[in-house]
Amino acid sequence: MDVLADILTVTRLAGHVACHTWCDPPWGIAFDPAPKLWFHIVAAGGAYVVPARGKPVALGPHDLVLLPHGSGHVLADQPRSPAIALAAWQKRRKTRPGAAARTELVCGSYTLAFAEIHPVLRLLPPLIHVPGAQLRAQPSLQSTLDLLLRELSEHDVGSERVISRALEVMFVLVLRWWLDHHADRATGWLGALRDEPIGRALVELHSAPARDWTLAELARAVGMSRPVLARRFVEKVGETPLGYLRKLRIDLATVLLHDTDQPLAEIARAVGYTSEFAFNRAFQRARGIPPGRYRRARAA
Repeated sequence: MDVLADILTVTRLAGHVACHTWCDPPWGIAFDPAPKLWFHIVAAGGAYVVPARGKPVALGPHDLVLLPHGSGHVLADQPRSPAIALAAWQKRRKTRPGAAARTELVCGSYTLAFAEIHPVLRLLPPLIHVPGAQLRAQPSLQSTLDLLLRELSEHDVGSERVISRALEVMFVLVLRWWLDHHADRATGWLGALRDEPIGRALVELHSAPARDWTLAELARAVGMSRPVLARRFVEKVGETPLGYLRKLRIDLATVLLHDTDQPLAEIARAVGYTSEFAFNRAFQRARGIPPGRYRRARAA
């Protein structure tokens, strides 16, 4: 089982292109803070990304940058160039290069349908920069970006679907690149995915979340002693195995409440609770609201 794929499925990660545009200097686009992951691709030319905190980062041709925390920032030809809001820039509809255009950009974001599920935003650094040279050295990532740019330019039948899928693939490939190049900075389940025994433990939990797991059973399943598994799991994931399992069950229950009409008792059993009462208590403790009220609020 692919734990990362399971997590991204539960969080409902979805990519959106805000603009595919050409820029005549001087230019600047301001992106407000938002509960999403911003991304920018420099298809041609150069730019600077100026975060609200920290130093400007120079971007060259084929560079890709991801801002997972949704922080406000500016994208511009120079760090001090005046910037206009993204909404105002979109109204200009600059979708073809002008005579002085030097930079081609694709800007967009990823959103999470259930923002409270799996703290993806907090586990990644504020800014991930994939230089063009390193991007081109990754055939899968390069071909995905080529496909994305081609679909954005041609607007052929089914382009919206292809673009959506290409953005999902791009996110996974960027995350994989970051894990490969910054393994020492990977924490939480991100870092655990590269740790073989802890990764196997995560696979066991995600494969059978309703099972009445004990630490001893999980340790046997991955071939470790209980003390070693307990210590190493906390080191890599940041919480105990059973603590992680409790959160996973609530995450899965949240999706079932949103997507199905199953009675609460059935959902409780599906995610590993012995009674609807126990499920209600656990869900309210985790989400601050009973599951029935949560479902009604989502439906509204």
